[in-house]
Formats: sequence, C-alpha cells, structure tokens
Amino acid sequence: MTRVLFVIHFPVFGGPHNQALRLAKPLAKRGFDTVVVVPDQDGNAAERLGAAGLNVRSIGLHRLRATRDLRAHLGLAAHAPAEIRRLRALIRAEHISIVQIGGLVNPHAAIAARLERVPVVWQLLDTRAPRAVAAAAMVFVRMFADVVMSTGLGTAKAHPGYSAIADRLIPFFPPVDLEEFAPNPELRIDVRDSWGVSADDVVVGCVANINPQKGIVELVRAFNEARSRTRERRLVLVLVGAEYPQHATYSALVRRQMTEEGLTEGHDVILAGERADIERQLVGMDVFALAAAPRSEGVTTSVLEAMAAGLPIVVNDVGALCEAVTDGLTGFVVPVGDTTGFGLALARLVADPDLRSTMGEAAHRLARASFGIDACADAHVRAYVRAIAARGIRNPRASRSGPSV
Repeated sequence: MTRVLFVIHFPVFGGPHNQALRLAKPLAKRGFDTVVVVPDQDGNAAERLGAAGLNVRSIGLHRLRATRDLRAHLGLAAHAPAEIRRLRALIRAEHISIVQIGGLVNPHAAIAARLERVPVVWQLLDTRAPRAVAAAAMVFVRMFADVVMSTGLGTAKAHPGYSAIADRLIPFFPPVDLEEFAPNPELRIDVRDSWGVSADDVVVGCVANINPQKGIVELVRAFNEARSRTRERRLVLVLVGAEYPQHATYSALVRRQMTEEGLTEGHDVILAGERADIERQLVGMDVFALAAAPRSEGVTTSVLEAMAAGLPIVVNDVGALCEAVTDGLTGFVVPVGDTTGFGLALARLVADPDLRSTMGEAAHRLARASFGIDACADAHVRAYVRAIAARGIRNPRASRSGPSV
C-alpha cells in the first residue's frame, strides 16, 4: 500500500476535507492509503474526518491569511521552520510515499517533501489569492510540484505562470457521491415543511458558508431582482451554511442587505445554518445559485452536488465553474459582477417550470457522467503514478512501496 500525506492548512471542514473524506476508501481499493494533516486550531475538520474513520493528524500548522496585519505574516514565517520539521518527521514516521498539498499558498509540506525526497502532488483548488500573492506562490509550485492538479482547467489558467506547469497538469472535478446526491421527490415536502415553505412556492437555494468569497450579499441583491419580476408567486431564498465569528461583520452585512431589499428573515430569506444533511436540503430547492466573488472559486463541490440532485444552476463565471455548468443547457453562467443579469437568469427559471425541469434533468445526467467519486479517484491515481514516475528511483519510498509504473 502506497501512503499519501494530504496536507490541508484549514481547520474548518471544506472542499479539500470533503475530497479526502470521499476518496479515502476508493483510493485504498486502488492501493493508496491516505493520512490527512490539519491544523490543531478551532474548527470541525479533524473531528468530522476522524469520525468517518480517516487517519487524521492535527499539528501546529499556520497558513497565509487575507490580512494586512504584518504580525500574522511574521508569525507564519517564524513558525515555518518548526512546522517543516514536524512534517518531515511525520513523513518518516508514517512511511509516506507521496505528499499532496490542498491549496496554493502554503509551501511547508512541499519543502518538507523535497527534503525527504518524496514526490509532491500540488492541488490548485480555487482562485482566491490576489494576483501578486499567487505569482509568488506559483514560484514554489514550479520548483517543488512533480504533478499539479486543479479543479478544472480554468482554475489553473487563472494562476500566473500557468504555462510553466501546463505539462504537469491533471485537471479534475471534486468528487460527488452519486448515490447520496440524487433527485428524491419523496423528501421534498418534508424538507420544505421544515422551512415553512409550501409546495407552490419557488425556492432558490445556496449551500455555502456565509463569507465574502461566496458572494452572499450579491446573491441577496440578485434574488430580489428576480423577486421583483415574479410577483405572481412567493419566491424564497434558502441559505444553507455556517456563520463563524471571524466573518461576523460579513454576516451583519448580509442581514443589512436583506433589510435594504425589503426582505424578511424567516419568510423571504431562510438562514438554515450549518447542516450535515446537505443531500436532504438540496431536494427541497427548485434552483441552485452561487454568486461567487471574483477570484474566489475553482469548481465548487456544492454546485456539482446540486447538479447531481437534479437542480438547474445559476453561477458566476468564476474559476472553472463554466466547465461544470453548461450555459443554456444545465443552467446559466453569468459574467461576474452582473447582479442584474444574475437576477434575470433566476427570474427566467422561476417563471418557467418546464425549463427548470429540462435543465435539472440535463444537470443530473452530466453529473452522473462526469462528477462521480470513481472518476475523481482515477484522476488522483493518474497523478500519484505520474508523480512517482517523475521522481523515479530518487525516491526510495516509492521504489519500495509504490505501484508499478
């Protein structure tokens, strides 16, 4: 069994953690055992992964933060040598053959892997980093990555210096459990009853934590644009996602925008909070919408899950979302920043149940064909085998325990 160390610098459960969770068993069947590293900070990632039976290590692990406070960046630099030593020790103790890095801007694990002569698979998962930061981080990617994976081709192309890593690139879509996320009309009424929504109401839904990256304020504006054009029926916005103290200011901004738009919480907008039953929440929705901020997403897992559940999609053209959502077929892809256009797309779906049904069915078919766990696991195996081959006999662990390449 070849052992993979998946290093994720975020303590709150999100896309990379979901990837680790969904792929652990399929990868094990393919001969790759996953050890996940997360920071020993406040957050639910370690608990959720551990409860699912994954091999999780929580260690002191700082990360680059979106702040102008120099103290945070100085702390990152000051702690980096010790954290690299911890990662090196973990690579040795766990007999790691491949290091996988979830995200662009934290090179600790790549440096540790190079010092331990272990190949690196570096994943570009979003487009959040400011261009100057991304340019600096891509220097490390070019230096240390044996293989680069990205959530869609567009995500990789959005990074400065893409051409220098293009020959090492393997794009992939985040994994979706196609048995768990599927249309389920029998549950629809129960879910809508829990929201206080009738069968005749039209629900626009979003699954995203309440933070600026997800564009919730812009979604509220677009929703009200659609609402102003569909007075003949009740239109409800359901937001499924956690609110965290570090984003309290943004949560307040969302509620202020609701007030300015004349929307009432609990009636026009339902804040459902963090939920473990996302697959259940989706079946109560009629349309899924994500008005992501510029330079934010790659390919968002919740969008793929909504497609698997048979929902038509409205998204901004951010990252590689246009590679997942086919404009005019499975939903609408709107230029980023075009709130009016986003609202018009929502209004078109709200007003036309046949269009919702046709696009939802097409989205479900595409999800079944392209977004399943096995397809994602196979992409990872290709990356692992290629990384080991790129490092070859210089990697003693790979020569002992790696697959034949």
